[in-house]
Amino acid sequence: MTTATKTMPKEIYRYIEHEIINYPRMIDRINELTRKQKKNLHTPYNTLYLDTRIERLSTVVQCIENVIRNLNTLGDPYHEFIELRYWRTNSNQTMEGIAQKIHVSRRTAYNMQNRIVQMVASELGEWQ
Repeated sequence: MTTATKTMPKEIYRYIEHEIINYPRMIDRINELTRKQKKNLHTPYNTLYLDTRIERLSTVVQCIENVIRNLNTLGDPYHEFIELRYWRTNSNQTMEGIAQKIHVSRRTAYNMQNRIVQMVASELGEWQ
């Protein structure tokens, strides 16, 4: 029996990629907000805002870390792909260049990208 697969809408795909790209900054932001929270701003609004923001960022960070941990068990160069594709700030490499650096075909690199985005989306509950 064949199961039809749904394609993820572009908007969700871009949103998930945005979350992956901002992962390192999210960790910095969590630390910054936690420091503000410890200063005990005495207004209930600020406390609620900080708690909500820290919780949301922590959830996204945890989901991305879970996906990275799961991908690393596969033994494929996923972590290096994520570093090159999403976290190198001065890198303007094409998918072809990334594929060459991690010694896979361009098609395999695109498949890796799609798999990463699908897994993060699923972990966040944004897509099945």
